[in-house]
Amino acid sequence: MALIGFVLLLVGLVLIVMNPLLGSIPGLFLIAVGLVLLALGVLARGVGALAGIGSTKTCPDCRSKIPSAAEVCRYCGYRYQ
Repeated sequence: MALIGFVLLLVGLVLIVMNPLLGSIPGLFLIAVGLVLLALGVLARGVGALAGIGSTKTCPDCRSKIPSAAEVCRYCGYRYQ
């Protein structure tokens, strides 16, 4: 989502620079939408990190890295309680 916001931001800037008279309103609109999408993308990435999505934990039995949501180690079969 952040990538799309960045692209919209750049397209809006190009519109304004290429044609200041006719491109200013659509350019400003694209810049505003791009900034909102950039902010949402950054916030979503931060919320995912806080929620533990995509993070790992270490198995106390075999010391392997496994997903934090796992209930059983896929390497040694250790069960989390």
